[in-house]
Amino acid sequence: MDREEKKRRGETTQAGIALRLKLLTIGAAIIGALFFSISGVSIIRDGSLFENNGISDIPVLLLLGITAVFCYAALWQFWKVCCAIGNDNSFSMENYVAFRIMSWLFAILGIIWLLSIAIYFFSTESADNMILFKMLEYTFVWFAVGGLTGALARLVDKARRIREENDLTI
Repeated sequence: MDREEKKRRGETTQAGIALRLKLLTIGAAIIGALFFSISGVSIIRDGSLFENNGISDIPVLLLLGITAVFCYAALWQFWKVCCAIGNDNSFSMENYVAFRIMSWLFAILGIIWLLSIAIYFFSTESADNMILFKMLEYTFVWFAVGGLTGALARLVDKARRIREENDLTI
């Protein structure tokens, strides 16, 4: 067996897949920290949200903070899934629950963003269409990711049930 084949085989093991997913999760956490901190600092430093759009900094920073908390809670759930994959336990009840929690986190985040759109729309004298469009984009993303993680939860649960039936058969 040559070196290249060993490397390829190592990447396709459960531990290899889990390692790559954990690295991806760490990268997402770092990029998220940069995004949320830079966004927060720029909102505070700029201070022109109220002047240009009639929006106070505090609600925007609150929405940013809530979004960060929900995203990091979902990343923590995904980290637990990665650990289970590394332990060769991909189709487990724990992974099903983790994906369900992620699905609910993103759905709740989508609802929070929908409410923030309504608050913004009704609280400003002239709503900026670009801000509304961006907020709708984020809302769609949260609901889409929530739907995808919900579908993954169902797939993991179905695979878990099939595996349990096969284990009982043997």
